[in-house]
Amino acid sequence: MRFLKHLKKLLLIILMVVPLFVFAQDGDKPTKKQKKAEQKKEQRKVDAKKSELKSKKQHLKIQDKKTRKRMKKNKRKRSVYVSRRPGFFNRLFHGFR
Repeated sequence: MRFLKHLKKLLLIILMVVPLFVFAQDGDKPTKKQKKAEQKKEQRKVDAKKSELKSKKQHLKIQDKKTRKRMKKNKRKRSVYVSRRPGFFNRLFHGFR
């Protein structure tokens, strides 16, 4: 009888420990195609960022002087507001101040 109790405990412990070893395996190493695809993806991200900056610069260049000044002024105001704005949880729990 005591033997069965010990056997049940042992089996339970083994069943709890086995999944740890199963999931501890390392994943497959990426193949050359996967590495190349990842590099292309990163390059597309960089190109998209460059393109966005170029288009912003072009848009600013098209505007007349008054508009550029107004855009610059609004940009400064926006950055000041964002830095003073309370965090999400403060706004959620304490309301707007």
